[in-house]
Amino acid sequence: MAEGKAEGKVEGMAEGKAEVKVKGKAEVKAGGKRAEMSLRERKKLQMRQTLLDIAEELFSTLPFEEVMVDEIAARANISQKTFFNYFPTKAQLLEELLLSWLRQVNLWPSPTENVTDVRSALVPPNLNEIQLWVIAHRHILQMIMRHTDLFASVYYSSQVPAGKNLLFPPEYRQPRMDRVKRAQEQGVIRGDIAPELVCEMYDLLRIDIVQRWLCMPEEQACGELYQRTYDEMVAIFFRGLQPDSN
Repeated sequence: MAEGKAEGKVEGMAEGKAEVKVKGKAEVKAGGKRAEMSLRERKKLQMRQTLLDIAEELFSTLPFEEVMVDEIAARANISQKTFFNYFPTKAQLLEELLLSWLRQVNLWPSPTENVTDVRSALVPPNLNEIQLWVIAHRHILQMIMRHTDLFASVYYSSQVPAGKNLLFPPEYRQPRMDRVKRAQEQGVIRGDIAPELVCEMYDLLRIDIVQRWLCMPEEQACGELYQRTYDEMVAIFFRGLQPDSN
C-alpha cells in the first residue's frame, strides 16, 4: 500500500520519481550503516568487558608484575595490538576494573528516598554491597593503590591533571549534594558548611578508611575491621554535622 501511494504521488513526474527512489535508497543505506555501527559498538563493549573479566581473574591471584598483556590478549583471542586499542597500558586496565564497578554502584539507586538524618543524606542504601565488594577485591585495590594514581587523584579534586580519571567525578557527587542541600533545608545538617565541602570531606574520609585498611598486614585486615572502622569514623564525622554542634 505504501509503495502504491508513493507511485501515485510521482506519476507523470519522472524527476520527482527519481528523487523519491534516490531518497529511499539513501535512507535504507543510512539505516543499514546505523545498524552496522550499533553492532560494532556492541561488539567493542563486549570485548572490553571480556578483557576486564580476564584481568580481574588474573589480578585477583597474581602480583601486578606477573599479569602479562600477551596472556590477557591470548585468552580473549585478540592480538596485543588490538588489546592496546582498548587499554593503552596495563595500569589503565587495572584502574578500569575499579572505575567500571563504580559506574554501576556509586550512583544513588534510590534518589527519591527520604532524608531523615545525616546518615541518610550521605550514605547510599547500597553501602553494604559496596563494602562487600571492597573486601572481596582487597588484592586488586592494593595494586591500584601501589601502581596507579587513581586513589591519589581524589586529593587533587578539580585540580587533578588533565585526562586523569577521578574516583568521584561531579556526576557521582551531584545526587549526594542535592540530598545534603535538602537535609540543610530541613535542619538535619548544619547550614554553615557548603554542601560541596560536606560531600568532599565524606569522600576523603572514606578513601582514607579504605587506604588505611589496605595498608594493614593481612593477618589483621579482616573485613569486619574495615566495616567497624568505617562505622566509627563516619559516626564521629556525622556528629560534627549535627545542627547543635555549631
